[in-house]
Amino acid sequence: MKVTKENKPQQSRVIDNPVIYSTKIIQKATKIFTQEGQQYSWNGNNTIVGDVVEVGLDPIDMIQGQSANLNNAQDDMMKAIRQYWGINGGDIVKGHLWNDNLGGSALNINLFPITRAANKDHLTYVENLAKRYIYNGFPIYYKVEVDAEPRIDKPIAEFDCEIHQWNPYKPTIIGPLLAEPITIRSDLNDVGAYNEAYETYTGYSPDKIKAPKLPKWLKRPKTKVGELTKNELFSRNSQ
Repeated sequence: MKVTKENKPQQSRVIDNPVIYSTKIIQKATKIFTQEGQQYSWNGNNTIVGDVVEVGLDPIDMIQGQSANLNNAQDDMMKAIRQYWGINGGDIVKGHLWNDNLGGSALNINLFPITRAANKDHLTYVENLAKRYIYNGFPIYYKVEVDAEPRIDKPIAEFDCEIHQWNPYKPTIIGPLLAEPITIRSDLNDVGAYNEAYETYTGYSPDKIKAPKLPKWLKRPKTKVGELTKNELFSRNSQ
């Protein structure tokens, strides 16, 4: 059972001053370690959705991400889920595993159907913290793994999230955690359930993280098909 903040015996551990690795070496270093999809079964059909992503993010080599509205390959699946569960419009969304403001794409392998409430929790409890480190020049290792049975009749999906210290110049070495791992919980039976996130290994209620100020150098996510490169367009159309 999740421990409420009122009963919580200790605060979530968040490191505010991680090691700043030297940027004197001019080397672009953002690295995708793992990005995998899985089959989501619905009404006799199967559609690829996200399963796990592990990336090393270097602030001096950020990829321009893509808004989920650029994805159309999951539209029929999303319509079927809404009809099956009696969910209105935007109460269920294509949730990014790898956040679009941190370089995540709108490809099927990076999106999983979750409630709008869970998507907001992902932003509030995890993604804002990752952004805070990146926007302030701290490289991080970022991992999101889906814990769910990917079927239309299974309402529960959880995103298990980790943020670690990371040195782009020794990319295979994953540093210590920068905060306790957080699990984001989505329940299609309760689409209005906000603040259902919990610390993965303790069950404690985590602290909310305020949205950091956007740096001037940040490239906002692409929102239009015409903004995609030829390779991005090919990947989008090949799903």
